[in-house]
Amino acid sequence: MELRHLRYFVAVAEALNFSRAAEKLRVAQPALSRQIRNLEDEMGVQLLERSHVRVQLTDAGRIFLAHATRLLAQVDVAITAAQEAARGNDGHLVVANDWRLPMHVLSDAIVAFRARYPRVEIALADLRVHEQMPAIRAGRIHLGILPRDFIGARDDLELLPLARSDLVAVLPPDHRLAAHETLRLRDLAGEKWVWNADPRAEGFKPFLIQTCRLAGFSPTFGQSAETLEGMLALVGIGYGVLLLPRLVVPAGAANVRMVATDCEAIELCAVWRREDPSQILQHFVAVLRERLPSGSRP
Repeated sequence: MELRHLRYFVAVAEALNFSRAAEKLRVAQPALSRQIRNLEDEMGVQLLERSHVRVQLTDAGRIFLAHATRLLAQVDVAITAAQEAARGNDGHLVVANDWRLPMHVLSDAIVAFRARYPRVEIALADLRVHEQMPAIRAGRIHLGILPRDFIGARDDLELLPLARSDLVAVLPPDHRLAAHETLRLRDLAGEKWVWNADPRAEGFKPFLIQTCRLAGFSPTFGQSAETLEGMLALVGIGYGVLLLPRLVVPAGAANVRMVATDCEAIELCAVWRREDPSQILQHFVAVLRERLPSGSRP
């Protein structure tokens, strides 16, 4: 049984006339009669009573008409939904970020996108930096937010720079360099470094090692904590120093001092698979571009 059999039957059942149904369907009447007969033979029941005077539904035909009408309506709904999804107007989008990062551009874009495409459901995944790349490449998420230096090989990826953040040294308030406006990272070569022991932040330590080596030294690690608040508290009581993007340090963080460094700023980028066929994703990227300051749009 094919959908066309159902459409043919419904047309005849509603018109109760083969000639009018054939004209509506734009098929030859003999072909229509043959298709209805084939349908009845396949089902093993008579759906229509035919005479030279009129066509009537049997009891089985009335029941089948009700179900066939609902089924065809569901098919039409499914076709429309698929077409809307192909145009990017319906469906779902999965966006990942380490939501501890105050990414105002991303938040503003999500609000704007939901207003423009209200039928699209946006699922927000809270993933750390090292968790996002495997999820992007496996198709579990459509788009992630990552520092450019953490992305690695990207021949199969598209990037959209969203924000830049200076790297600042976070120091105890009585540190010998706490009153400086800026410092060279190598000035902290002899310090103990506080680090993030959260298993989901496994990229933090390698990043700090690489950054310090570029400044000419290898860091000596001291105590650790699993939260940003915990790391700041360790710095505040003098257990070491910390290097962080300025944007992740809460404004007015107590008992620490932030000092600018000579480290290259990190660049946060939206990242997605180049071959991802999702039109919804392309619409979201377009909204992201609109939210960027005019001077920073690619």
